[in-house]
Amino acid sequence: MGFDLLIFDFDGTLVDTRVDITNSVNDVLSRFHLPAKGVDEVTSYVGDGIGKIVERTINGTDIPLEEAVELFKESYAARLLQNTKTYPGVPETLDSLLGRVMAVLTNKAYRYTKAISDGLGLTGYFSVVLGGDSVKSRKPSTEGIDLILDKTGVERRRAVMIGDGPNDVLSAKNAGIQSIFVTYGFNPPEKVMHLGPDYVVDRLPEIVEICR
Repeated sequence: MGFDLLIFDFDGTLVDTRVDITNSVNDVLSRFHLPAKGVDEVTSYVGDGIGKIVERTINGTDIPLEEAVELFKESYAARLLQNTKTYPGVPETLDSLLGRVMAVLTNKAYRYTKAISDGLGLTGYFSVVLGGDSVKSRKPSTEGIDLILDKTGVERRRAVMIGDGPNDVLSAKNAGIQSIFVTYGFNPPEKVMHLGPDYVVDRLPEIVEICR
């Protein structure tokens, strides 16, 4: 059917932020003289905002959560673009979709999302960028999708959510729009496929024909 509004998740969908997030987590652990964690383990903590990343990191320790969160924020703000890059085909895909309304909806804090998007030259593609702190309730709540629909004026049936995680598929279902699951991101397919995404792609450029 094609879509007029494309709502993208950010981490794991448009950009690969794994190394910078992992290094920031390990800065926190190092401050408390604890062993570093690997990229795969830290990636499994991502998807529900900074507080949850840090909470999952320090689970089982006596590190104060509030202090650890502040340390993480300090470290991550300095590392945002050290290793972070777009996934293959992202700029070309966005170029191919010019003329459609595009937005970002992520559970990542807005200031980090905007800084990375600006640094990688992505911001100009999007009519709306919402972070996890731009709304009262993060994905899988429908609040972000509803706000984007309201701001853009696009009919619900003409919108699609594109992301790599269960929160993306669930928020789309909750909001009554379709979803595209990208398999190359942070979440293994078995964590998402049982939720029944409407489309599944292995590379972002594959969405172009779906959206047309």
